[in-house]
Amino acid sequence: MTAKADHCPLCGTPTTGLRPWLTMPVDAKKRAPVGTGSLVWCDACDLGTTLRQPDDAALLAAYDLSAYYTSGASHMPDVRPGLMDRVLLKCAYLNDSGTLMDAPGLLRRAAGAQSVLDIGCGNGDFLAALAGGGRRLVAVEPDPKARAVAASKGLDVLPGTAEDLPEALASQRFDLVTMTHVLEHCRDPLKALTSIRDLLSPSGILYCEVPNCGSVYFRTLAQISEMLDVPRHLHFFTRSSLTGLCNAAGLTVFDLNHHGYTRHFTTGWRAWENQIHTMLANEGVASPHRSLLNSFALLARSARLPPDRKYDCIGVFARLAPA
Repeated sequence: MTAKADHCPLCGTPTTGLRPWLTMPVDAKKRAPVGTGSLVWCDACDLGTTLRQPDDAALLAAYDLSAYYTSGASHMPDVRPGLMDRVLLKCAYLNDSGTLMDAPGLLRRAAGAQSVLDIGCGNGDFLAALAGGGRRLVAVEPDPKARAVAASKGLDVLPGTAEDLPEALASQRFDLVTMTHVLEHCRDPLKALTSIRDLLSPSGILYCEVPNCGSVYFRTLAQISEMLDVPRHLHFFTRSSLTGLCNAAGLTVFDLNHHGYTRHFTTGWRAWENQIHTMLANEGVASPHRSLLNSFALLARSARLPPDRKYDCIGVFARLAPA
């Protein structure tokens, strides 16, 4: 493992000068030790980051998984709910007013968009839903397995990342650029957003969505949270830090979207996070444990909170900042 970044990506403070935050010594999805699970928090920017990032080979290996959402597979266990599990889930559902961002929602904010770029397209479902109306759809994806799945849906998929964009995009501009659950994977999120800024048409819009580390769910469960996902996630954002990065990249945030609540209370989600708890216990690391009782308590604490503290995902709509 070699260091690839040693500072807060927003303010530049060396990671050695940031507050120790979490220790995550295992890659839960690979069920294997990981040497880059020491995480620190920049209180000035409200942003978490890895003390030492994996080297390129280790990071590539972290994505070599039999089940990962970019290829359309799930690692969540299938657990039959009991009566009280169904009561819990129903209560969560009745208190969930989040909105999963979809094609109609995007097009309402980018009305008339004729060119769309999805960076980190995964299996391509998100972008494919925007087909029609004569729109030109282009995707960028670093994972060859995911590229193959997306290409099978008729998408134009290029290899690359937000920080290292394909040369074919250099002269192109897009009315809508989407990047959902990608920024947390980037070694340098500020560079990623700056690169995307240069691809926007004068009236173009960026939608960028990340896990919301300001949510009560995340703050309560942290190490066992599905949204932590070390070592694939390298940075950890709140509304404040995500907006701050956009501003630093020359973008102005004009709208927000939140979602991700009911799923915290499904039996499969809880069982998976308890598996992470067991892995950490085997490493001698104390971590939260999910029971039916404390899941009801989490519901009671979070049900009436404002969106920034309630939902596990936050998305920003941004446009070019005025010159």
